[in-house]
Amino acid sequence: MEDRQNRLFLALILSMGVWFLVTYYFNPEAGKPKQQQKTEQTPVENKENVKQETKVEPKPVVTATNPKDVKTFTFKTEAHIVVLSSLGGRIEKFYIRNYKNVEGTEINITRADFQEIEVEGEKIKAIELSRGKGFDFNFSHRKEDVAASEWNHLNFKAEENKEDQSITFTATEKGVLLKKVFRFFPHENYFKTEISITNLGKDKLFFGDREKPAYLRTFGSLGPLPLEREANTQELSKFFRVYRMDGSEKDFADGGDAWGFWEGIRNFIFGHPNGNEFYKEVWSSGEGVDYIGSGSRYFLAAADTLNHPAEGILLDNRKKNETGTILAYSNITLDPGKEETLEFANYVGIREWDGMLFRDPKLDPFKNPKSTFIGLSADLNKSFNQGIFTPIRNGIVWFLQQSYKYTIPSYGFGILLFALVFKLVFYPLNQKQAEAMKKMSALSPELKKLNEKYANDPAKKQEKMLELYKKHNMNPLSQLGGCLPMLIQLPIFFALYVAFADTIDLWKSPFLWISDLSEPDFIWTSPAIPYLAAAGLSINLLVLLMVGTQFLSMKLTSVQTDPNQKMMMYLMPVMMVFFLWSMPSGLTLYWTVTNVLSIAQQWVTNIRKKDETPVKV
Repeated sequence: MEDRQNRLFLALILSMGVWFLVTYYFNPEAGKPKQQQKTEQTPVENKENVKQETKVEPKPVVTATNPKDVKTFTFKTEAHIVVLSSLGGRIEKFYIRNYKNVEGTEINITRADFQEIEVEGEKIKAIELSRGKGFDFNFSHRKEDVAASEWNHLNFKAEENKEDQSITFTATEKGVLLKKVFRFFPHENYFKTEISITNLGKDKLFFGDREKPAYLRTFGSLGPLPLEREANTQELSKFFRVYRMDGSEKDFADGGDAWGFWEGIRNFIFGHPNGNEFYKEVWSSGEGVDYIGSGSRYFLAAADTLNHPAEGILLDNRKKNETGTILAYSNITLDPGKEETLEFANYVGIREWDGMLFRDPKLDPFKNPKSTFIGLSADLNKSFNQGIFTPIRNGIVWFLQQSYKYTIPSYGFGILLFALVFKLVFYPLNQKQAEAMKKMSALSPELKKLNEKYANDPAKKQEKMLELYKKHNMNPLSQLGGCLPMLIQLPIFFALYVAFADTIDLWKSPFLWISDLSEPDFIWTSPAIPYLAAAGLSINLLVLLMVGTQFLSMKLTSVQTDPNQKMMMYLMPVMMVFFLWSMPSGLTLYWTVTNVLSIAQQWVTNIRKKDETPVKV
């Protein structure tokens, strides 16, 4: 953007960037194709291949298991409470609770929508991440059954080992023995899963091949969901799915169409390349699948393949599905009596790098080559996908945490302090801009006369303007200097957005009248307005304050020699109201404070430089 000729146009570009960010994150359906048929419809014909594929709901499986025979087992670690069931040999409930990080500081998880879980006579506050639907770790051989594996309806034999906090489930179906071992660790955010398939038959078993893959569903969509109401569109847009294959990572919105943003635009313009994509397979061309996972605003559940990477993944693209990302195996072939074991390291915790650190060095695969987690991906922390501004975001979060710890325990105050420190660090640059704007303001009347006098002779007007600048020792590009602080602030702005969008420390943090710095500052919402606003209209006080200070700042630091620029100065604040209405209030607070500091600096500069008035031509 260096070649732009005035700072207001740069501000417009910045606003369009904000608009794009808001559209992408707060309305992930924008630009995505509408599905032309529901999952119940059949059949869909491909003109190039006359083969028909029927998209149906999973076949109901009737189980004869007596509910009295179903057993449940509860495991408690410092961070988790996990309830497993013999029915399906699966995780029935998965909770996360307050725990201490590697520095011994408590991570406050149970800020909202928590439940009290009684474990061994102790009531513990915790948040359920399994949405009441559990996590399977079971196979299917039909795409349509991935959300309801037939193994889920079998009552597994269970053997609990309390000494090493593990449980083993075994079941037999159609000549296949399936054994699953879940092992939990008292001080870690990880647990391990070993899934063994044994061929009990007399013939070779093609458990998974390219024609009929074995689909393994680990984690479904992640919670938490609101306890007392339905999740709204903005909340649902925070849920995502992720996978890393062949050294490349992809993530996309969960609970809706799984197409990526740009892929959605391509499909919208050119149509779907393969027709119906309700169930989409993606196959590896080399290294296989490193890990898959599901995430929500503050949490992540990821399954890392330790010893046998899957050859592909399956994406369930049905509307409002909660299936997660499914592993697809195409090379599991077993001779009679032979066994294949798949090992997984599973992380469930906050979306922070330090959450993935091991507490026990003996379990850390990067420190101990004999660790049970050997083979863990060194890129697992990339599943957070906090973007290219992650280093800046991490620095901001660290600053706010230190401010909270050593000054006033308020993240709102930390934002004020951060804005002040940022201004002080860049004071020389900002001061040069303020002085340049003062000089330009003094030259404004003469520039206006030149504009009027040579309105029909642009070349002559340019010549006279250059003479005027030279006479008063002014750089004609000095106005562009005002863009530099804005360009520097742009990555800070986006990093702050990411920080307030996914940092659990900032969740439910109040400040002054603001109840939650991670949410918009809606101080009042009207009743529903038919045909206009079903949820009512809300007033965002902080955005209005920010826009007011933005207008005043632009008024003080801009020199309008062009009527079009003057019009943009009035138009931009109106645009900012629309762009920032649903942004986290912590971000808007930072921008407002920055505006106030800029206004103060320019006002002081104007007072001190009153005598610097150029000589008239």
